[in-house]
Amino acid sequence: MERIQGGLRITGLRAPQPQGETIAEQCRAALEYGATLLSDYGYSMQDVTRVTYLVSDTKDFPSCFPTLRHVFSKISPSVTLMWVRKFSNPHVLIEFELGIEPAQL
Repeated sequence: MERIQGGLRITGLRAPQPQGETIAEQCRAALEYGATLLSDYGYSMQDVTRVTYLVSDTKDFPSCFPTLRHVFSKISPSVTLMWVRKFSNPHVLIEFELGIEPAQL
């Protein structure tokens, strides 16, 4: 987690216990954990302006869409999808980067 002027950036956000979880379950768990981290700094998911999804296999990524729509549809942050060969933990299927950046004037 990194404080930036007027905001915050969280990198390496993943499910705390990914072993045995589907990508959809990992997605939900990582975002719940991210919401907790944000609240520790006085922010919520509604403040997120940028989201980066890192996935090692995109075939099951669509199963995350209901959770992503639920969390982000009202705020529509900028989104980037990145494919990675593998994560350091072989059980991880998805990882997030969340950014809260100051409004551009």
